[in-house]
Amino acid sequence: MKKIIFLGMLILSFVACRKNLIQTTESCSPDTRFTVNAQHPKAEKIVALLDSYIAKGIPGMTVLIHDAKGFWIGSRGYADLEAGVPMQPCHINKLGSITKMMMGTVIWKLVEEGKLDIYAPISTYIPEVAEKITNGADITVAMLLNHTSGIYDIARDLGYNLGVVNDFTKQWTSEEILVYVAGKPATNLPGEAVNYSNSNTMLEGLIIEKITGKPHGQMLEERIFIPLGMENTYYYDYAQSFPTSSLAQGYLDFNNDGGSIQNLSSMNPGSGNGYTGVYSTVEDIYTFMDALLVKKTLISESNLQKIFESLRSGNSQTWQTSIGGIHREYMDVLPKSVIAYGHGGGDIGYSANLNYFPHNETIFAATFNYGTNLPSAIGKELDKLRIELVKLAAE
Repeated sequence: MKKIIFLGMLILSFVACRKNLIQTTESCSPDTRFTVNAQHPKAEKIVALLDSYIAKGIPGMTVLIHDAKGFWIGSRGYADLEAGVPMQPCHINKLGSITKMMMGTVIWKLVEEGKLDIYAPISTYIPEVAEKITNGADITVAMLLNHTSGIYDIARDLGYNLGVVNDFTKQWTSEEILVYVAGKPATNLPGEAVNYSNSNTMLEGLIIEKITGKPHGQMLEERIFIPLGMENTYYYDYAQSFPTSSLAQGYLDFNNDGGSIQNLSSMNPGSGNGYTGVYSTVEDIYTFMDALLVKKTLISESNLQKIFESLRSGNSQTWQTSIGGIHREYMDVLPKSVIAYGHGGGDIGYSANLNYFPHNETIFAATFNYGTNLPSAIGKELDKLRIELVKLAAE
């Protein structure tokens, strides 16, 4: 806890010194591919939930639900508090760890092309990296995907986090981040236990690059974004200004007093290194989930079955992880018979949800321009809202 408080104070001290790679948000044009059912039976409950939590201090949010009754898509609050720009469904938000599910999809596409063995040691593909990682010779690609590798989590490293706040908008390379991971103690022996680590997905990116000879961000575009027509989706690494003014600003309450919140849109805690970096809209991430788990056009049905059969719990019984980067989530709040496949996301200033419920064939997507792992009163309210929305989608 002391480390968290110390880090929060440092971030506050550097807010005024940041470079602005994120421009002021402007209004955007609706995605005309999607027709909203204004009479959707869940619409009234969704709107009431969103309005009640906007009143509790969450800056802005967008929700999409698609089921047998069609689409309900709507926004509340503001995409840019300073400029007074209302949130719209076409506004782009940072997805955080939903990026990991997309990275897992690229890995499996390479498996299906015969270019990668999911159970091969990572040293087969990135030997120079594996030798720097504790137990690196015994870690497989599958262990990266299901977080059983035991690799030290870069997100928890104080030295790295201090580097982030010393240069808010620095474009971090994987090589620079590896310095903070190399030789650090493992959380467990390879395959022994589930311990979530952002470092795993960074290594997935390096493996993708070694196999294809292309940046992993380019592979996300070539294998997912472009084929699916995800025209409002970007993989961003802070190498230049964000390419559109449709990006919502991201906020955080560092004072944890429910008062003024800080705009941290320009802060980069490692975007563009596999574990985070995708920015998108609810319509575009719906399109991804529909292709992945409903139409099954990204990963074959037989391989999806292998992925689902690999689901494994960690110390917490609230979620399970798989060798596909797909989680089973909200196990503590949903009936045992109800499965919520997908991945949540949380990053400095942003949060997101993406889930598919097979029992009622519902896809739920939500983005929020508030987020962090630091404790805050508004953050607790956001957690409550996300649970309420998941429950509603599962009905």
